[in-house]
Amino acid sequence: MKTSLFGTSCWTAAWIATLSVAIGLPVQAQQPQAGHDHAGHAHGAHEHGGETLAYRLPQWKEMHFDDAQKAEQHLQAVQKLGCEVRKDSHAGHTDVVYRCPDWKSINVANHDLAHQWEGWMKTMGFDYSHGHVDAALTQGPESLEYRLTEWKTIHAEATAAGDITKLVATLKSIGCEVRDERHEGHADISYRSPIWRDIHFANHQSAQQWQSWLQANGFEARHEH
Repeated sequence: MKTSLFGTSCWTAAWIATLSVAIGLPVQAQQPQAGHDHAGHAHGAHEHGGETLAYRLPQWKEMHFDDAQKAEQHLQAVQKLGCEVRKDSHAGHTDVVYRCPDWKSINVANHDLAHQWEGWMKTMGFDYSHGHVDAALTQGPESLEYRLTEWKTIHAEATAAGDITKLVATLKSIGCEVRDERHEGHADISYRSPIWRDIHFANHQSAQQWQSWLQANGFEARHEH
């Protein structure tokens, strides 16, 4: 389902229109919570509905425009996403240069819209990550927050197929992006979860067990109660 712009704020409508004209994002796409910076921030302190897409652009990206208006629209669009931006006009054209060195996130209504944003992020040069926390891990009074900003790879023997399958399922259940590569008798499992997420448990002991497991597997993890 695509969400209409009717009922949204003027600022929201203007921003989506700017994105649509400048970079081809469908006008019907629901406005995300733009430029949300999770660096050093506790995700569990607030709730997001729908789907969350993390993104960053560590290196400067340069785009050339012959149309000054389109250059300005693109500049405003990436600024709304929290990017650092520079603009240089010369020889009859405009260069828009931007980067986003820290992980940020946007929140959209559903999976289809998240994939639309993934396509745009890829075209614009961003690194992006999209995952889902299992619904069974969203209930309970004890909250555990975690993230893993860079890829971590575990090497395993392909003969341990059952353990590999269980590991991949567990990582995906907590919203990790996972790559599973099998070759020459072994498996390389790479994973990351670059923004703070939270999972919930019925008691403190369960939260502590998960915290220990996450930390042993490369995550930052914190549990307060």
